[in-house]
Amino acid sequence: MRAYPKERRLMSAPSSRLLSGLALLACAPLAHAAESGDAARTLDSITVVAEREPGNFDLDRGEIELSQASDLSDLLSNESGVAVGGGSPVAQKIYVRGFEDTMLNVTIDGAQEPAELYHHQTRVQIEPEFIKSIELDAGAGAATGGAGALTGALRVRTRDAFDLLRPDQDAGFLVKAAAGFNGGNSYKGVLAGYGRLSDGLGVLATYVYQDGGDYDDGHGDRVKPTAYRHERAQFKLSGLFDAHSFDLSAEHLDDTGTYYERPHMTNFSGRFVLSDHQMRRDTVSYEHRYDPDSDALNLRLNAYRTRSEYQNRRNTTGLLYSAGEQTSTGLDLRNTALWQSLSLTYGLDYRSDRLHARQQATPPPFWGRTEQTARVFGAYAQGDWDVSPQWKLSAGLRYDDYRHRGVSGVSAGASNDADKLSPNLSIAWTPIEPLTFRLAYSEAFRGVTIREAFFSALYTHRGDLEGERADNLEFGVSWERNGYFARATAFRQNIEHYISAVYSGQTAWGYWENIGDAKVEGYEAEIGKRWQRMGVSVGVWQSDNSFEDRPLNDADLGLGTSIGRTWTARYDWQPASGQANYAVRARLVEDERNSIAADAPDKPGYTVVDLMANWNLLGDDRLKLGAAVNNLFDRFYYDHGTYGYQAGSKSYIGFPSPGRELSLSLTYRF
Repeated sequence: MRAYPKERRLMSAPSSRLLSGLALLACAPLAHAAESGDAARTLDSITVVAEREPGNFDLDRGEIELSQASDLSDLLSNESGVAVGGGSPVAQKIYVRGFEDTMLNVTIDGAQEPAELYHHQTRVQIEPEFIKSIELDAGAGAATGGAGALTGALRVRTRDAFDLLRPDQDAGFLVKAAAGFNGGNSYKGVLAGYGRLSDGLGVLATYVYQDGGDYDDGHGDRVKPTAYRHERAQFKLSGLFDAHSFDLSAEHLDDTGTYYERPHMTNFSGRFVLSDHQMRRDTVSYEHRYDPDSDALNLRLNAYRTRSEYQNRRNTTGLLYSAGEQTSTGLDLRNTALWQSLSLTYGLDYRSDRLHARQQATPPPFWGRTEQTARVFGAYAQGDWDVSPQWKLSAGLRYDDYRHRGVSGVSAGASNDADKLSPNLSIAWTPIEPLTFRLAYSEAFRGVTIREAFFSALYTHRGDLEGERADNLEFGVSWERNGYFARATAFRQNIEHYISAVYSGQTAWGYWENIGDAKVEGYEAEIGKRWQRMGVSVGVWQSDNSFEDRPLNDADLGLGTSIGRTWTARYDWQPASGQANYAVRARLVEDERNSIAADAPDKPGYTVVDLMANWNLLGDDRLKLGAAVNNLFDRFYYDHGTYGYQAGSKSYIGFPSPGRELSLSLTYRF
């Protein structure tokens, strides 16, 4: 479960499905009322973690399963400081404190995922089915967060064979069927085999297939084209031998669908052409851990190779619109040493990127291709010192050296080099046991790297760019006693020398330039209470984002947008048998002034309520039923993270969010 706190009209067929789902929610407690709680294997419980700041969160497997998540929106939309917009899963973008995920350092099992392929599509490809945990640190932070983490770090861990095997089991299989009932509906099938090759060696193989139809919005209208097909396969070998442990993983994701040439926009101009879109990601990662009985030595090595590619072709003729492939190879070697009340983590990391891209979206004279390389070397140290029971000090320093080269095509011969030191410091004071104050300052640096594949084949590097610099100042307070908790954080972050593509329309289509400075000021807060089997919390967050002293708007692709003040509420309950979980998630987003044009309407606010539950039907985890009703009251709305109003056409050109959806799943493990 999530750590507390961590920091339409009714259509006849959907109505009957909804009523069936609500009946399941109401009647399921009776199904397990007679089960023996002592002998049964219980579901994951909600844990209380007070140290994390608002805007930072850690989702574990229990929360992910409970939400019946099938895409990024299901996973993250109810978290403080986060918005997910775009409509169809292929177009969803993550916004952290109003800034787009292009400035977020994303890792999956320690492998960085730096590729930006196409600004009208999602950048982060994640399949929820076998995620073990998701952790977000918002804002520029610790030196261990990785190179270029201007707005924070998102870390995803996947499950291994030992997470699925029961204590007395040497081999097992998992079969899951899931369906989402809205519009054209969606269907998912999951297969997994896992086993213990020896006492310390386990293997896991998984396959996920999902086919989603066009969805209906809150007015009951079919939203086209939003259908998609998603496939994911993974092989993972895990070992634990005395002081050594390792994970070797190979993962493949494939997302396909037919959309307009801009997948997160409607055909508002009447001239867009349907195109066949494909995104693929192949990642091989290796993590080795060495933890002997020594305070001075706790080593971890991550090595990885990721290939991300996309291709868009005209649906009727097969002609290429754009395509790109980026390969990233890297490693991170770190050690953590302990000396009484001091913990010090230090290490080196390195990443090398290569891009091949081509676009034929413009008039033929501007068709282009590019080959570019980039590499970044980093060295870092982060120390945490418990000065006294009342005072804690954390300090770190990171050095990054970036090298970028244009090998061929539109940026041939261009080079950009930059390096910088980035410090951080935080102080925590606990004057009385339940109350802690925290003050933190941190910097982050991103030199010139390979930017979006599509734009890289269109816009030219001239070798005159400065690196982007971020500084982040936060003040937080947290309190916890007898299950009650309260926490709040105020923050201010600046991003200097932001790099973007600028149109010129001359001999070149345009150039990469440092276009200015961005800023965000905001706050996040949450209060709640946790009992043994029940939890409730209410939170609020607001981020006022600006660029060159004007508010961000939907047209600031790649940078961010303005999102209304957001209120969140959570309720979780687990009955005494321990064989079920029930939850309610609510999100209220206030109106936000739309600064895209003087006559643009405000972004309207909205309220979304989700219900979710799961049950162990056989008294253990062998057979599990899950159900969720998203957007319970069938609200019609545009998520503030979705490209909404366009001044030129004076219309909404983004996709409205899905209306009510009933999700059901049945999982059998044997």
